[in-house]
Amino acid sequence: MLNVKTVSRLQYFTQENLLFTYEEQVKLISSCGCDYVHLKIKNSTEKGYLKIAEKCVKIAHENNSKLIVWDYPDVALKIHADGIHFTKWNSIDSKKFNMLKEEFLLGCSLNAIDDVIGLKHEFDYLFLGPYENRNSKNEKNERIGITGYKTLIDEMVKKQLYIPVIAAGGIRLTDVAFLAPSGIHGLAISTGILEVHDVSLEIKKFQAAIKSGWEI
Repeated sequence: MLNVKTVSRLQYFTQENLLFTYEEQVKLISSCGCDYVHLKIKNSTEKGYLKIAEKCVKIAHENNSKLIVWDYPDVALKIHADGIHFTKWNSIDSKKFNMLKEEFLLGCSLNAIDDVIGLKHEFDYLFLGPYENRNSKNEKNERIGITGYKTLIDEMVKKQLYIPVIAAGGIRLTDVAFLAPSGIHGLAISTGILEVHDVSLEIKKFQAAIKSGWEI
């Protein structure tokens, strides 16, 4: 579990993929140097999620990466994960949230400034997306884009909401230089990166672009 609430600028979240299992995704991405790996599994039962998560947390930790569990706090506790990510951000009661916050990095997925303003809890970071709708024809949420991020960050500053924002959804390497000046903290990449010939090299390129864009 995390001792210090630091938030990486480059994160990865798993998706259903025909070529790579969830375990294989975690192994590949963590071994290539991405230190925040989110285990996102759609339409899974808690029991089914736990079975996969038990394997994935060992793989991530063997590669010095952190594993973030999605939506199942009890699973995170059982497997000693590093963080919990919520898609239903206001569904958890304050007492349990505060207890979890003492041990885990806590984040959630949002789609608009109204969602941010309506948060009941103090999360450590926010996923905001989609940046672009590149692959999903039936995507319900409208793309945010560069202008959308700038507008949201400006509104957050006005309301004194200083929470690291992670851009997510359809992000490519060429987008990093444009995203960095928008005020966001970092970005999350997904299975699109698995399509490249050299995943390790691609992650290094992302890390270099982030270092250049954020001047760290």
